[in-house]
Amino acid sequence: MPYQPEIIYIEEDAGKYDLTRRVLETFPEVPVCHQPDIPDVIDDLRQSSVDVFGAGKRRLLLSQFKGSFLKKCPGISPGMVCCNYYVVNLIKNCVYDCSYCFLQDFLQNNPLLTAFVNLEDLLTELEETLSAHPTHTFRVGTGELTDSLALDDFLPYSQTLIPFFNQQNNAVLELKTKSDRVENLLQQNDPSNIIISWSINPPEIAEREEKGTPGTAQRLNAARLCAEKGYRIGFHFDPVILYPGWKSAYADLIDLMFQNVPPEQIEWISLGGFRYRPNLKKMIKDRHEDTRLFTEEYQPGEDGKFRYLRPLRNQAFETLRRMVKDRFGDVNVYLCMETKEIWEGVTGKMPRSDKKLNQFFDL
Repeated sequence: MPYQPEIIYIEEDAGKYDLTRRVLETFPEVPVCHQPDIPDVIDDLRQSSVDVFGAGKRRLLLSQFKGSFLKKCPGISPGMVCCNYYVVNLIKNCVYDCSYCFLQDFLQNNPLLTAFVNLEDLLTELEETLSAHPTHTFRVGTGELTDSLALDDFLPYSQTLIPFFNQQNNAVLELKTKSDRVENLLQQNDPSNIIISWSINPPEIAEREEKGTPGTAQRLNAARLCAEKGYRIGFHFDPVILYPGWKSAYADLIDLMFQNVPPEQIEWISLGGFRYRPNLKKMIKDRHEDTRLFTEEYQPGEDGKFRYLRPLRNQAFETLRRMVKDRFGDVNVYLCMETKEIWEGVTGKMPRSDKKLNQFFDL
């Protein structure tokens, strides 16, 4: 169902922006609260809701972001290899409700669905940063704390960001999504410097663990439409979830991907196992009683996150990488948030020794 908030909060100074006016025009019947006291709003949420995180998704806060938009990916953890990635957080929280989502833990202090409306400031910052470093290639994504496209119908960030990145010589934009909302993308004239990527899992995982999301077939159809428009496509098997029959399920998924997107259109495919901080496990079990995330054994890593046992990860990544290579040929396949030992065990080398991966890995 299309998203509709229960209430819209507008912080001081956010009301003057075009994006705020667009949201209000989209939801003329939704109650609006100007200049809310956010701590009081959150306290009320805690007192009135059993599922505070879920309730926060239905309360939309429009805000002016006053810090620096562009940041290095905060996913760098002790002992892990991280790609050279930059993030721009335009929304916090997500309308989807995936069982494994780290935001359940990360946004405990403020679970409100928050959208930042001062896009003009973002473009100014990007222009200054990219111009100051003309020899550095920036790979920028907007899908760290939300889904990049799930709300693009009334928060159409893509309509501003895509034309901007079309004109850049040293930057690409990745819009990472589980959505099939690609209407705005298909209306753009130029797909240059844009990668549209889908987080994807077999249908049985999507149905059980990725509540509220379009199904696997719908995502792949959206990927097909974007590929036909000329966009480069990415896929993220992240998190890979191991359960009885996972090998055949992922093999079928890769076949479906091959049927929908030509190999030459794919920019990269990433592999990342399910991982979690200790606090998240109880939240998942409390909010998602039917989850199958904990059917295997986990062990803590140097970064404090629990992951599948190393032999299981090695086997899973090696198997999936081989399946992908058999179908898609010499496509870029990289591991997300993994140790050097796993990298070497799965690929036989580190990213810096791979010419195709070297361009966006910073060790």
